[in-house]
Amino acid sequence: MHRICVLAIFLFIGLPITILSIYFSLNYSGFCFAKMRYLSDEERFGMVFDYQNERTDLGRSSYNYIKYASFDEYIKENPDCCSINPGGPYEIRHSSFLDRIFGYDARDVIVMNFKVRYLDENGKKRVFETHFENTLQNCGHPQ
Repeated sequence: MHRICVLAIFLFIGLPITILSIYFSLNYSGFCFAKMRYLSDEERFGMVFDYQNERTDLGRSSYNYIKYASFDEYIKENPDCCSINPGGPYEIRHSSFLDRIFGYDARDVIVMNFKVRYLDENGKKRVFETHFENTLQNCGHPQ
């Protein structure tokens, strides 16, 4: 009878706690359950690029923004554009413990030096560089 009681306690309490601990630990470490793997650095850079490339408010109030056709085009022109956790104080909020264990906020800060191409008021192509700091959810959704 004693063995059955111990087995029942393990099955109803110990096993669920073990499974939840593994799940939360993987989330905390940045694991993407939708893809069942960790995202590569290049994938994360591409996701931040896509997010920033679709924006229309990239630092100038009146200009005609020229989007990049793809991340590959951008990388060819700017090979040293991106880094992960390069150090220094960041202007973004720090993630909470609960956000980390539920996968809503990964630990890394993606820093991108983004060259914005636009047409000025005379129709002349111009470029200015700006700096973005982004965090991603574990599966790559920008914050």
